[in-house]
Amino acid sequence: MWRTEDLMDDAAFPAPPRDHAFVDFILDNMPDNFPDWPNHRFELRLRVILGPTGDLTMISRVKNVNTDGNPFTFKFAYHTYFSVSDIMATQVEGLETVDYVDYLNDHERFTEGPNPITFENEVDKVYLNTPDVITVRDRERRRTYTIHKDANLPEIVVWNPWDLEARRMSDFGDIEYREMVCVEAAAVESEITLNPDQEWTGTQRLSVEQF
Repeated sequence: MWRTEDLMDDAAFPAPPRDHAFVDFILDNMPDNFPDWPNHRFELRLRVILGPTGDLTMISRVKNVNTDGNPFTFKFAYHTYFSVSDIMATQVEGLETVDYVDYLNDHERFTEGPNPITFENEVDKVYLNTPDVITVRDRERRRTYTIHKDANLPEIVVWNPWDLEARRMSDFGDIEYREMVCVEAAAVESEITLNPDQEWTGTQRLSVEQF
């Protein structure tokens, strides 16, 4: 289970400005708690920062604490689900002409076209070597969500299950796909390998504004 921890003396988590609220978490359960996880010991630390204008920053740090000298490899993603008025009135900007892996098409690799991404059916793609700033624009609400990420999260996942897949999911309402889109900073095609005592840090900041 997650628990809170004071990381103020941790150099990897510099103190945020005084007008920001924050909380630190640690997850360091060992393999017995994760039956599908290989026999590796790890620490996952997370700082969540809320800015005065509503910006939300998440800093995650994974450390290999194996005592047997073995490295381990993992993938990482921030699962950010955005509420939108209508998926068909939503577009993702910043991924134009970027290569992607299409998980609905045998993981084949393609290149996105010159226009923002719009939605007319199920989407499950991983965009590669992406810019550090990506926007989700809700044209009906005139609202823009912006994802700011660091270079340790080189990929962006774009997902919407659409109607048929939504009906197959036990934890997803049949029509909820209409009012959501998942756009997440990730390292899933470029896996991360850590030797003992090595650390990896990935940072994402979310902001929202009207237009």
